[in-house]
Amino acid sequence: MAEGDRSLEDGVGAPDDVARERGRSARREATRQRVLDAAREVFAERGVIGGTVEDICDRAGFTRGAFYSNFADKDDLLRALIDREHTRLVAHLDAGFALLQGFLGAEGGDPGDADARATMAEVVDRLLRAVPDDRHFLLIQTELEIHAIRVPDTSRAFLEADATFRARIAEFLERGLRLLGREPVADVGDVTEAVIAIVDRSTRRALLAGPPTDPDALARVMLPILIAAASRPRADG
Repeated sequence: MAEGDRSLEDGVGAPDDVARERGRSARREATRQRVLDAAREVFAERGVIGGTVEDICDRAGFTRGAFYSNFADKDDLLRALIDREHTRLVAHLDAGFALLQGFLGAEGGDPGDADARATMAEVVDRLLRAVPDDRHFLLIQTELEIHAIRVPDTSRAFLEADATFRARIAEFLERGLRLLGREPVADVGDVTEAVIAIVDRSTRRALLAGPPTDPDALARVMLPILIAAASRPRADG
């Protein structure tokens, strides 16, 4: 009898067993994501240090047993949350670049706009659409960064994810400029840091002012100026 036949005969790997195992895995993953969602809200409201496991369990509607069946401790949950948040952010950036590429055309080249600021506005608009501007996003990113500064020994996961995010922003800018027939004249890492600083300040200013302030208002004005000043038409264009 073949190996697969013996497994079925013994009941191991039978269709019902496989279905039950998949169901358990799906429920476990749903529980895990619900705990992460609760942690995101608690950390945004109370800070990473201030938010406790009990707070997270209460918000998620689970017992401590459900928490510890998915995470070894709060630090383990924090690493998982950092990974999930930055994975989602990078996915936003990839989708934003796809919009930019679709708008300008895959072939690239200078669109013929003599006004560099207007030309850069196309890149800026797609970049801003790619970065979430909701209150919880800003708060959780700020809390994760502050926690990395306060507790350097536990900051490796954040620093690695943050470096990936900044590298993806730099790639977004370089590829966007290439599609527009331009190239950076300053270090792209420095330009990236300036871009992120302006976007952050734009969002913070809007949240402090309250609705109906546009969170992208400052960024829409300043980013085209910055990127135009930090780039030039490609020599081979």
